[in-house]
Amino acid sequence: MEIIIKRYKVERKWDIMGFPNYFFGSDKKLYNVQTLRILKRCLVGYTQGYYLHGRFYSLVALRILIKKTAG
Repeated sequence: MEIIIKRYKVERKWDIMGFPNYFFGSDKKLYNVQTLRILKRCLVGYTQGYYLHGRFYSLVALRILIKKTAG
């Protein structure tokens, strides 16, 4: 499924369970459909990850929640 965010077509590749508004695109970036923004990877201490709904998720924790998009 292609979604247009800021004049770019992004193919939805990976969904995050429990977070229907967030997905990883074919360009390996994390997107928020609700705000139409690309989320940046953050560094908290020595841990890399992303903030989803105001809560920090490390890359290891996100890997468990990621599922391939059907279709």
